[in-house]
Amino acid sequence: MFEGLAIQEQVPLAPFTTFKIGGPAKYFLRAKGIAELVKALADAEKNKMPVYILGGGSNVLINDKGFAGLVIKMEMGGVEINDNLVKAGAGLPLSSVIRTAVGKGLAGLEFSTGVPASVGGAVWANLGCRGSEISKVLSECTATDHHGNIQTFTNEQCQFKYRDSIFKHQPLVILDATFKLLSGDAAILRKLMVELSNLKKQEQNVGEDTAGCTFRNPPDSSKSAAQLIDELGLKGYRIGDAMVSATHANFILNVGHATADQVVQLVSYVKQQVRDKAGVQLMEEIEYVGF
Repeated sequence: MFEGLAIQEQVPLAPFTTFKIGGPAKYFLRAKGIAELVKALADAEKNKMPVYILGGGSNVLINDKGFAGLVIKMEMGGVEINDNLVKAGAGLPLSSVIRTAVGKGLAGLEFSTGVPASVGGAVWANLGCRGSEISKVLSECTATDHHGNIQTFTNEQCQFKYRDSIFKHQPLVILDATFKLLSGDAAILRKLMVELSNLKKQEQNVGEDTAGCTFRNPPDSSKSAAQLIDELGLKGYRIGDAMVSATHANFILNVGHATADQVVQLVSYVKQQVRDKAGVQLMEEIEYVGF
């Protein structure tokens, strides 16, 4: 099993997440190419081993016990630009793609400035913020199943919904994505990126240990998840070293040595308070891994 692959064992996963929480992966692979990715997937499938694909490590909470299977850290990068089409490897940080596009005077991705996501993760989750989302700029992407069958998906075939795509529901691994952008002025776009970055620093916990937004905005409420939590006076509420942010109520922070169990308890408490006092059932945006 995994012959010829640079597999590591019992690798702590906390350093690979923005939460800085999580136990070890039984097996761990940094996938830099399609061939090794496909072989690892096939070997895991043959041995009935669970697989988790790790991108930028945001919006994820990993169990304190870790993951009893294979974790593949996507590290396939590279950017190609053809007119207004920008193609990027799934393991590349989205921030890098934005800078490259803006440098060429291409607009459309800057709405996600400051979001610590990989290209693959952004497509997988249909990343959204500031009134836009990845589905609005994605032209197509390629993905492989666990047997090495590679397929190109059009925007429509991705079946995008709010924080959702087909890739969340089928055993597919995104390899790259192509974005269709608009022509713009590079200097103006750079200025916009700086403004958005500064605004993010004012409104969110940039640079702190957090997975980002904990809950989805409820579709049956006129208020956002952050507003609902804030109005109940839950900012600053903590269980152990897991704390509801005093800056953005939909963020949970690891303010020291928080455990995944403490975060789960805090998430449960916030959901119970919002349900009982505001009559709204919140749903998590963060993904639980290894639970």
